[in-house]
Parts: sequence; structure tokens; C-alpha cells
Amino acid sequence: MKRPGGRSTAELDPKMIAITRPVGNGNDTAELVRSLGWTPLIFHTVELKPLDDQKIVDQIRSSLTQGQIDWIVFMSSTGVKLLFDVLASYPNLLRIPPETRFLAVGPRTRESLLRYGITQTTVPEKYSSTGLDEWFSQLNRKNPRIVLIRSLSADASLANSLRAKGATVTTINIYDSAMPTDLQSVFDFLDGLRLGQFAAVLFTSAISVSNFFTIAETKFEGTGLIHRLNRILVGAVGPVTAEQLRNRGVETHVPDEYLIEKAVAKLISQRTQLQAS
Repeated sequence: MKRPGGRSTAELDPKMIAITRPVGNGNDTAELVRSLGWTPLIFHTVELKPLDDQKIVDQIRSSLTQGQIDWIVFMSSTGVKLLFDVLASYPNLLRIPPETRFLAVGPRTRESLLRYGITQTTVPEKYSSTGLDEWFSQLNRKNPRIVLIRSLSADASLANSLRAKGATVTTINIYDSAMPTDLQSVFDFLDGLRLGQFAAVLFTSAISVSNFFTIAETKFEGTGLIHRLNRILVGAVGPVTAEQLRNRGVETHVPDEYLIEKAVAKLISQRTQLQAS
């Protein structure tokens, strides 16, 4: 069977997959890949760097003094940890009102909230900004006040959409999704891609895509990178990540699962089916 670009699947390593994860994350993902009989390469195109405590405190204080908060929305488990650690470090800071409700982007974020004693947390059906937006669209309460806990690098599309529905939205930027200090894992992926070592790659966030292409410019010129990527199966977690890839000319498969573990399993299953056909 031929893949786009004319290369036979037989020339590819049939069981090697690369997956983007933030610096410090990915061990559990790698173990999952190995349990499925594949070889993982976790490469880091994002490093989550906490903002200065005082900047976070100022944002929290401002949010808590502007009136009742109906919902606090956490976009990652990192945001949960950083917010509650800051609250614990500043005991004189206003507390979150007890009637405030919590929304987590996915099960891992909900588990992080549970570790801080937040037992009642809602999770949308789709674990993404789109899923959160759709969930609020079905909310009966009119004009809720919402606080988003998220990365400084995140775009404003979710906040803007919620405001268009009548919500009052405040964003607390608690960390930055920055370029990694150590780029070696990305270079390892690029070298392996050049040598045809990978059968598939999964990009797990939009920022992982944009940072990856910025780094890759130092290794590939012209359309060489796109050509190489289009010779393997490229997956994206969520439509925003897929759009980032497609806008660059990369053929992209979007697993219908927003959990990274399930997306990995889906991509491997599809690659295995292609190999067998």
C-alpha cells in the first residue's frame, strides 16, 4: 500500500509513534504505548512555566472583588495546582466563595481538583475548549460570571464565545506555555522523521504544533518537513490542533477522543489497519 508521497508502508517502522507532551509529562503515555506493543518517543515542544506569584495574586484578588463568581473553569491540572498552591501561600487573600461551582476540561483536571478537596466538579462531554463552550451553551442560567484559569499563551476564542452568549468572563493567566529550554527531544523526532523511523505522530495541543514548526525551521527548509509528515499518519487531539496542522498543509487525522490515552490508542489502531491493508 502507498501512503501520500508514494512511500510504501513497508518502508516505515510499523510500530513507532511520536507524541508531544509538555516538559516533565509523558511517562504514563509512553507506558501505554509500550503496553500496546509499540515504541514511543515523547517529544517536548512546550514547557509550562508558572507566572510570578504576585502577578497571579493580583489577578485572583481582582477576580474575587468583582462580585459573585458562578463558575471557575480549569483548563489543565497544572492550573489547578498552581492556583491552589498560591492560595495556600497567601492565607490573607480572599477565599473562593463556597457557592462557586467548578468546571474541569477533563478527568485528569477533575482528579487534580479532588486532591485539593473539591469534590463536586463538572466535566463536559468533550474535553476541550469547544466542549466547554458547548456545555455553557446548554446552561439554563442566564449571564453567568465565569473565571477561566489558563495559560498566558491561550487564545481568547473561548472567552469571546462565552461573552457573546451573555456571560461575564474573567481570565486568570497562571502559567505560560513557553518554548522548552531543552530542544533535544524535538531534534530526536526530526532526525527520526528524516530517516523514516516513525509510523505515526500525535500532536496533543495547538501550541505544541506552533512551537514545533518554529523549532523545525532550524532543521528543515522549504516544504521538506510537510513532505515528511505527510508520509506518515499524523493525529491531532481536538479540532483546534488539527486546524493548526492543516493550515500548514499537513494531512491530519482527528481521533474522536479528547483524552490523550484514548487518542493514542485510536491512532495506533488506525495505523495498524493501514499496515495490514
